[in-house]
Amino acid sequence: MMGWNLAEENMTLPPSSTDPGWQYNFGIASWVAGEAFYYLPVFLLLFFVPLPFAETCFITVMGILVNLIIVPLVGDGWVIFSYERIKESLSLFSDAQDGPCFDPAYQDFCVRMLQWNRSFPASTILFIGIMIVFASFSSSVASRRNYTTKRLVRILTMQQKKDREDLLLSIFPKSVAKHMLEKQTSEKLLDSRQSLRDIDAQNYTAARMHQNVTILFTDI
Repeated sequence: MMGWNLAEENMTLPPSSTDPGWQYNFGIASWVAGEAFYYLPVFLLLFFVPLPFAETCFITVMGILVNLIIVPLVGDGWVIFSYERIKESLSLFSDAQDGPCFDPAYQDFCVRMLQWNRSFPASTILFIGIMIVFASFSSSVASRRNYTTKRLVRILTMQQKKDREDLLLSIFPKSVAKHMLEKQTSEKLLDSRQSLRDIDAQNYTAARMHQNVTILFTDI
């Protein structure tokens, strides 16, 4: 939030303002810091919005591509990281050219440090984009695994139900077995929370008439 507030102040400065803003820390590369803290934090929502992996990758890649590659290249923005431009900016922003960065022995080191300083916001954006992609991939894999597990449990449940029906049909006549299955199902639907009623669903005696012969079937 502090970075966003600072970015808002700097990105909304009028052209006539004398406030140096982030140029004190980032020089003429302050636009990169503004991008990092003002325009691109909206992409952090991708950490929490459950979008498909392909859509998350597309949004992240296009956001980084447009904001850090296409627009800066069109506006010649990345020239600020060149060795010659940094040396030029050092002479412009330094009133007295007698500091250590103007010493030939340390000038190369100072330029490299300024290059890293100016590229740090862009590196942070790229790092966050990569983390968004990894987080989305991990979430997608976990969702796929949960879906596969639920589907497997459903298939196994249906298979167990079929095996139970086949067992009853192999022991009892079709009409008796069908009646037992229907009664068991109705008992479960009436009160699925009472396990004792589920057990008692099969503990009954059924009688059927088969052409002058009465056959008594009991629970085994």
